[in-house]
Amino acid sequence: MNNNFVEGKEAEFTPEEAALILRLKVFVRWRWGAIFGIIIATIIASLVSHIGFPTLPVYILCVFVAFYNLLLWHLTLRLKEVSTGLLLAKGRAIGIIHIYLDLIAFTVLMHLTGGIENPFIFLFVLHVITAGILLHYRTAYTVTTVAFLMITAMVMLEYAGVIPHVNLEGFILPYRYRQASRVLAILAALAVVLYGSTYLASAISGELKKRQRQVLKLQKQLLEEKTSELDMRTHEVDKLEEQKKHFLSFLGMAAHDLKAPLAAIQGFLWLILNGYTGQINAKQKDMLERSNRRIDGLGGLISDLLDIPRIEAGQLVHEMKEISLAEIVQRCVDDLGNIAKGKGLDLNVELPENLPAIYGSDIRIQQVLTNLVNNALNYTMWGSVTIRVSDFDTEQQVEVIDTGIGIPPEELPRLFSDFFRGSNVAVKGTGLGLSISKRIIKAHGGRIWAESPYADSGKGSKFTFTLPKRSTY
Repeated sequence: MNNNFVEGKEAEFTPEEAALILRLKVFVRWRWGAIFGIIIATIIASLVSHIGFPTLPVYILCVFVAFYNLLLWHLTLRLKEVSTGLLLAKGRAIGIIHIYLDLIAFTVLMHLTGGIENPFIFLFVLHVITAGILLHYRTAYTVTTVAFLMITAMVMLEYAGVIPHVNLEGFILPYRYRQASRVLAILAALAVVLYGSTYLASAISGELKKRQRQVLKLQKQLLEEKTSELDMRTHEVDKLEEQKKHFLSFLGMAAHDLKAPLAAIQGFLWLILNGYTGQINAKQKDMLERSNRRIDGLGGLISDLLDIPRIEAGQLVHEMKEISLAEIVQRCVDDLGNIAKGKGLDLNVELPENLPAIYGSDIRIQQVLTNLVNNALNYTMWGSVTIRVSDFDTEQQVEVIDTGIGIPPEELPRLFSDFFRGSNVAVKGTGLGLSISKRIIKAHGGRIWAESPYADSGKGSKFTFTLPKRSTY
């Protein structure tokens, strides 16, 4: 299996591997430029400058270089399919083959274009620089030695007459290649240039590779540290979630145990207030009515506390069925219409015609809408409260818009947190209504959010929640 590909996408290489592939590609492209340059130089030298040398062998040599360059370009592209453990070795092997083929081709080219007389003989330095960048420094020095020996062998064989010398007619005097002092001086200078270039290229490339390995090591260490920290945080989150579950379970049991005695107390108060236990005076009645209202509030808190563990436990799934938002909105208006009328507020409804049914818990969506509308009525002194329902392709959206006192911008992010109550209102309720509403909507797969001030009017608030449609029930 290819280790460099994950789900059809190329995996990341190490910095050293990526650099090797990039350098191989650059050197392959450079050779195309060299081939083009040799052809242009040959044409100019033979046709424009009238320098005499055999041009056909040069063109044939260019074709040979183009052939193996194309082949090695294909092998370079295939490196991305090699497993990371073998990529460096195979990449360097391609580089060595390419360099030695270049040395052979360039030596032949020098022989065909004047040998030691050709000033471009110093371009051998490009090959040793390539070796110094791509290969281990020992291999690079081996390539340099081979290059120098090939040049020296060519020059000596021409000097001894073993192979014919090609004179650049009209450019260099024909006897220069037999001037021993001149030949030795050029070879000495070439040796200095070749070995000096190899040293510089190997040193710089080696330092870069060392830095790459250090960076990779640091990245690996950092990744291990982050992974360890993430594992620790995940364990802490899991632990907190477990504690939360235990707490909610305890909360549910405690609230359930409190509900029965409170109901009994409220029943006794109802008997006393209605005179079934004897007459009470006005002061006693006032105190008992206050107590009854406090018990009502405490009962609401207990109901909220009981709701949280039920929703968290996923019990809403059992309540899901086809429901009509139009009917839920109408029931909400019937329940809260008198409160709005008593405060002199307009309670408006905007419903699309033929609103289709959706899938959800009727009683829970009613709870959310009633809570939002009730809050809007409580915190709106004048103006109106509007319930707007919109039907979209994949969801239905409900908006509750008021012209009330609004919500301070800095408190919007905490609005749906447990026990949160706004700083600009009198302390009312348990601070659980919105957090429970969020849990209910989330359990339905929807979203809920608030905007204040409402953008269209520049005042009040707008609470929005969505409910997804289902194609099957």
